[in-house]
Amino acid sequence: MSTQIQVTKDYIERLHPLSVVKDAAIGDHFINKFVAMYRVPKEQAIAFHEREKDNFIKRITDSEDLSACTPMSIFLAYMQVGGWQLSFEGGPQSDVYLIPGNRNIAPKGQPDKWIKEVVAQPTPYGEKKIRIQNGQIKDAAKPIIVCKGDTYEEYTDDHGNVRVTWKKGNRGDNPIIIGSFIRIEKLDGSYEIKTFDMGDVAKWKASSENKNAKWDAEAQRKLPGKANALYTSNNGQIDKLFFEGKTLKHAFKLYPKVVNAPKLPETFVPVGADAIRQGFDVSEFTDAEVVPNEQINAPATDDFSQALAEAETQPAEETHQFANAGDHDDEPSF
Repeated sequence: MSTQIQVTKDYIERLHPLSVVKDAAIGDHFINKFVAMYRVPKEQAIAFHEREKDNFIKRITDSEDLSACTPMSIFLAYMQVGGWQLSFEGGPQSDVYLIPGNRNIAPKGQPDKWIKEVVAQPTPYGEKKIRIQNGQIKDAAKPIIVCKGDTYEEYTDDHGNVRVTWKKGNRGDNPIIIGSFIRIEKLDGSYEIKTFDMGDVAKWKASSENKNAKWDAEAQRKLPGKANALYTSNNGQIDKLFFEGKTLKHAFKLYPKVVNAPKLPETFVPVGADAIRQGFDVSEFTDAEVVPNEQINAPATDDFSQALAEAETQPAEETHQFANAGDHDDEPSF
C-alpha cells in the first residue's frame, strides 16, 4: 500500500479547518487535478480555484457548524465539488449543499464517539448544470408554482406528450399552492413538461418523515420522524423556493444518473437547522427505507476510504511529501 495516503491524511489533519483550502500545497493539488480531468490550461484552473476558494471560505466562515468540521471532511468536500465543476457560491439557487453533521465512528458495541464532518451534495440546480455540461439536456426552465386562481390545464398532444396551459391569476393575499410544472429542453429542439401536484408533495413529505425516523432498540420499534420543516413552513404549505427545487430534482428522476455523489453514511446525522436553511432533504440522498440498527449493512467504501481505514492501523512514516501525492490512484481525487 502507498505510504503517501498516510502522509496526506496526516498533513491535512494537522491543518486548522479554516486553513485547509488556503493551504498552498492543497491549492496546487486541486489545480493539478482540475487540469488533468478537464484538459484545460493551467491558468483557467487557477482562476477557478481562486474564485471557488473564496466562495468556499465564505460558506464555511458563515456557519459555526461548518467551521467546526474536521479538516479531512472539508478537504474531501472541496475536492468533490471541484470534480463536479460546480460553484460554492451561496444563495437560494446555489449549486452545492454543504451539510454539517455528526458521525459516530465508534465500533459496534463500543461507547459512542462522535466527530463533526461536512458532506457535499449537488443541489437540484447543481445537478441541472451537470446534466447540461454532459450534453444530456439543453436547458431546464425555472419551475412554475401553480396556485388557486391561476388558469391551468394539463393535456396530451397528438404525439402523447404532456402539455400545459397556464396563466397567473388573482391569487389573493395568501396564495394556496396546488402544483408545479417545469419545461425541459432537449438537444434536438424538442421539449417535455413534468408536472407535480400536492399528492406528490405528500409522498415526498412521507419519505422525509420515514428517513428521519429513529429505531428504538429498547422498545424494538421505529419512532416517528419529522419531515423537513420547509414542507409546512409556508402557513402550513410547502415553501415556494423549496417546492421549486423539489420540482427540478424530481423532474430528472427518470433520467440517467450523471452525478457520482456518495450516499450519506448511515451514522451521519445532519445538523437540522443548517440543513433546513439550505433546503436539504435527507430523503433525497439516502435509501428510503429505515431498518433496525442490527440489520444495517456497512456502507460500501471507495478505494480512498478503504485506504484511510487501513491507514489507521499503520505507523506513519516520517516524511512530509504532499504535492506529488496525486500520482497514486488511492489518494483523494476528484
